[in-house]
Parts: sequence; C-alpha cells; structure tokens
Amino acid sequence: MRSFLLLLVIIPIFVWGQSDFLNNEVKWMFNSELSDTSVSSFKSFSNDLFVFGLISKDTLRSKSKLINWMFNKDLLDLKSENYHVKINPILDFSAGNQSYFSSKRGCYLIGRIGSKFRWHSLFYENYVNFQGKTKRLVDLKAVAPGEAEVKFLENGYDYAVANGGFEYQFSEYFNLSFGHGKNFIGDGYRSLLLSDAANSYPYVKSELNFGKFKYTSIVAEFTDFKNDMLVDGLKRKKYGSFHYFDITITKRIKLGLFESVIWAGDSTSRSSFDFNYLNPFVILRPIEFSIGSPDNMLLGFNGSWDIGNSIKLYGQAIIDEFHSKNLLENPTWWANKYGYQLGIKIHKLKSIPNLVIIGEHNAVRPFTYSHKVSGSNYGHNYESLAHPYGANFREFLGIVNYRHKRINFNLKLLYIKGGQESVDSVSVGTDIFKENTDRAEDLGYEIGSGLSYDQFVVDSKFSFILNYNYLLMLDLGYRGRLEILESKETTNHFVYFGLRTSLFNSYYDY
Repeated sequence: MRSFLLLLVIIPIFVWGQSDFLNNEVKWMFNSELSDTSVSSFKSFSNDLFVFGLISKDTLRSKSKLINWMFNKDLLDLKSENYHVKINPILDFSAGNQSYFSSKRGCYLIGRIGSKFRWHSLFYENYVNFQGKTKRLVDLKAVAPGEAEVKFLENGYDYAVANGGFEYQFSEYFNLSFGHGKNFIGDGYRSLLLSDAANSYPYVKSELNFGKFKYTSIVAEFTDFKNDMLVDGLKRKKYGSFHYFDITITKRIKLGLFESVIWAGDSTSRSSFDFNYLNPFVILRPIEFSIGSPDNMLLGFNGSWDIGNSIKLYGQAIIDEFHSKNLLENPTWWANKYGYQLGIKIHKLKSIPNLVIIGEHNAVRPFTYSHKVSGSNYGHNYESLAHPYGANFREFLGIVNYRHKRINFNLKLLYIKGGQESVDSVSVGTDIFKENTDRAEDLGYEIGSGLSYDQFVVDSKFSFILNYNYLLMLDLGYRGRLEILESKETTNHFVYFGLRTSLFNSYYDY
C-alpha cells in the first residue's frame, strides 16, 4: 500500500502524461496525414511529436543556416541508433483589447531509448489576464481552465504547469504507461466519457491489443478541491478506475464500451485506496455492488462509422444512473442521469484536401456526473472530467478548418442552452460539485432547469506556422461571446494577436 502511494507521489515529478500535444487545431490542420480509422478512440498520444515529425512539411528553403534552424528545425535534436531526444520551447505571448494578455514561458523534452521506451517532460510558467466569463470562473474556482490552481495578482493570474511520464512497449500486444497528464475518449471535439478539459493528474495505464480488439485500463488519483484543507495543507484525494474496450467491427465501423468508478479518499487522511478496483479484468459494477459501495459508477458507449472516405459519423452515450421504470413513467425524475453526443466530420475531400468541417450536438441531463458526496463526483480539481460545462445543457457547435501550406484559418461557432444554479444551498443539477442530495424536489427536472441560460460563442483565427517541428505560430483572432441569463444579456468581444507554441487544448468556450 505504502509503495503504491509513494509511486503516485513520485510519478508526477518525472513521468509522461497523455497530454494531447497534437491538439485539436493541429489535428485539423494535418487531418489527412493524422486521421486513421485504425486508431483507437481512446487517445493515448503515445507517439506524440515523433509522429508529427514524420509528416511531410512545407520546408522554407534558404541557404542561411540560421533561418533553416529557426523555421525548419527543432531547437535541439540529439539522436543516435539507440536514442533520440528533442528539446523545444513552449511560448505564448498574446495581447488584445480589454487589457487581455498571456505570457507563457517554458520548454518540453521528448525522448526515445531503444525501440520500446519513450519519455516526456514539460514545464511552463504563466502570467495571464483572463477576460469575460473565463475570468469569472477563475475568480470563483481559483483554477485556470484545464491547467492549474492560480495565484491572484493585482493585474492577472500566475500559475505553473509541470507534466511528464514514460511508456514501455513490452510487446506488440501490451504496453504500460505511468504519467501525470490527461486522457481523452472519443472522436469529437467534446467527450462525455473522459475528456482533457480538467487539470492533469497522476495515473497508471495499461493497454492490451489483440486483433480487432483493444482494451485500456487506467487507475488515477484526483483532487477533491472543494474539500477542507487537511492538517498538513494538502487537499483530500479521490480515485478513479476506468475501463475501455474498443472493437473494430469492420474497417469502417468501431464500437467502444466504457465503465468507470470514482471513490472518495478517507475523511481523516489523504488516501483510501480500494484494491477491489485495481483489477483491470473485472467488470466494475458487480464489484461495486458486492462490496456495498457508495461509489459513483458510470457506463458509456462510443462509436463511429466512416461513410466512404470523406464522412465520419460518431457518437457517445453516458449513463450515470438508469431506472427503466422511472425513465418511462417519470421522465423528469432527478436520477434519470444520462447524456449523449451526435457528430459528423467531413474531411479528406478530393477537391479541397485540407478542409475539415465538423458538426456536433451534446446533451446532458441535470445531476449527471454528480454524487451524494463531493468526493465521488466526476470531477477533478474543481473541473469536470467530461464536458467542461458540467450537466443540464444542450450544445450545438460547428467547426471549419482550412490550411494552405503554412497558412491556416479556423472558425468555431457554438451555442449552449442550459440551466444555471440560483442559490448555493440547493442544486438544480448543473454544478456537478454540489451534492445531489441538496435538491428541492425529486421530480420536474429537464434540461434547462434552474435559471434559464443561453450562450453564443464565435471564435475565428488566422494562423501562420513559423516552425512545424514545435508548432510555433503567429495568430490573429477574434473571440465573441453573448450570454443571456434570465433575459439579462452580457457581451464580451476582443481581438488578439500572438506568438505561441500550439501544443495544448484550451477550453474557454463553455
């Protein structure tokens, strides 16, 4: 027990998390090269930037060694037959109207030793002045979306991020990873099963591949951010076990089965690890029932269908609690907790090969992901492990991305209709961190319960790729948001310009 806990403490210092380095933007930019129907819907990103380095790129031709190094090469690239190490910067210097600015400085290292061992480490420091709704959320939660707890300064927020990890490929059938990072399940922009919208966390992951089947198991440690501080100053911990079974039914049809359990740490100590959930080859629900557990179980499905070469249909379903009688007879019962995703991706068009169009709809009923104790909700560090909005919403989004050589255009349109919490002591099912026993009644809950809330987001951006190897870009963008809360409108618009390393997904659109 102590050895395992010590491992979880040491791992975050030097190991590799499954951070999505080839983030959404980059995957859309190089969709033809990176999209592969044989790849699992469980995004492990184990090949990270080594995979990206194999893509044929638009080389800037010059006789100058300095220009060639600045625009075509890694900052430092060391390799031999037995090892390969890359060191590159992490930068983000952006500014815009309304006193917006972002200053990010750091570096990352990726390495390979032999053919089976890979490792990664990164660190960056931030000084940011968020705007609009993002600023309100950071002021409320003291957490930068998807990154870390912040320090409040007079004119902004300061925080640091450190991730890392390693992976060992034992054979073509089995590999094992230890990391401090994130994971993502799905084929869409959002995931209702497990997403990369929350902060990084320590985990142990194993993958088993056999023919058309791939089985992934993760055990992770999370932070119960809302819990009172302990005597030694550390927040209470919570834990999660995740199983995902990926089946390639045909070359074009894939189905994934998902289950997870979240359980709280002991109230008097930092840890309360349940070894019943360590076994990757058992179904969690019967185990949870047999031990009389009060823990939070979720079941889910993920699927995709490639129609021809240019259209992909995809979707998800999440079930938090399921009572067929109440679902039919009392559809507004509070514990009818479920959600779904439907999406379409148009890509690989022969006439316009670098165009990607995505349409996606997500819906989650009130109280989904919540639990009767705060330590068992489906969240980490005051952020959702699934959709960043939480629950009690419908979302419609459209994305268009087009790249021509080093120039890229991206447009994202988003509409969310849902409910907002009105008082701290009573939940309407939106805030997954509220205990779901604190509700006013048992019936009458529909999507939009609570204070009526509508949100429209427009996010457009032109980018110029300065260096492909570490994705250094110049950006010129506009982001606008209209919020309507009980007929009261709030708008926020700003234009920004920046120089950044485009490695990470940042979700400010919820």
